[in-house]
This record gives sequence, C-alpha cells and structure tokens, in this order.
Amino acid sequence: MRTLDVERLAAGDYGLVKPLLIELHLTEQVHYEDHPQLAREEIERHLTQVPSSFLGENVIYAVRDEGGQVVGFCWIVLYDPGTGLEGEVAEVYVAEGHRGRGVGEMLVRQAVRLFAERRVTLGYVWTRPDNEAAVKLYSSAGFEPNRQLVMTWYPIEPSLNS
Repeated sequence: MRTLDVERLAAGDYGLVKPLLIELHLTEQVHYEDHPQLAREEIERHLTQVPSSFLGENVIYAVRDEGGQVVGFCWIVLYDPGTGLEGEVAEVYVAEGHRGRGVGEMLVRQAVRLFAERRVTLGYVWTRPDNEAAVKLYSSAGFEPNRQLVMTWYPIEPSLNS
C-alpha cells in the first residue's frame, strides 16, 4: 500500500471533487430540516460550477487513492473583509470507504498550515455539534469553540392565516 499524499488542486480541477461535494450535500442536508431537501439532480445542477458562496481565493487540497481517484478533499476560502486575511475551511469530505485512514487529519492539517503560511488572522470551520467525528477532527487541529455569540436569522415562511 502506498503512502497517501495531500496535493493542491489547480483552479480548473473543480470537476475532480464535484462528485464528493455532491455526496457531502446529500448526506448533510438531512440534518437541517429547516432547509429545503434537494434531490441529487437539483444538487448537481446547483454545483455545475464553483459555488458562488465561496467568494474569495479558493484553495482545494485533495488526497487520491492508489488508482488516482480523489477520495477526500478540503476546500478553503481565503478573503480579507478589511480587518486582515481570514480563512474558512468551507468543506471537508472523505469518501466513505476511505474514512479512518487519517485522510481527514492530513487535509485539515494542510489547511492549518496554509493559514499559518498566509498569516491568516482568523480561521474557522462550521460543523454540527452532534457531528462528533468532525468536532474531534477540528479540535485535534487546534480549532476551538467560538468565543463569540453567533446568532443567525432565518426567513419565516408566511403564515397561511395572514
């Protein structure tokens, strides 16, 4: 068995991670009942190109299996809101058959390394509190619970009685 390596994908290599990104969206959306549950075809259509919500410098790290297939990726977005360079680990996903082999750890360590190299002033990642594997992964890389109160706003659907 060969050693797995992390590589930085080129800007035009979005298609290499798109299948895994689709799987990530399919498996995660069920945890957010307030959000619309999309069919695979709708997710595929939405992800035909780099998601517009990933504004900034997009950096994608990937790990390939012995056959050259991408089996895990870490998508990072770097941007400066005017207070210094910030970095978000926007997506991390490892294909089901490759979990437990250290792929996620390799990818998140590379993200933190990039943050350090680029002198990021704030780095963050979002995950569900009940996603124990993700919380453990991010904690082991030095991420900690937010020290700020984060409040969200969701649109309220109009009442049928109004």
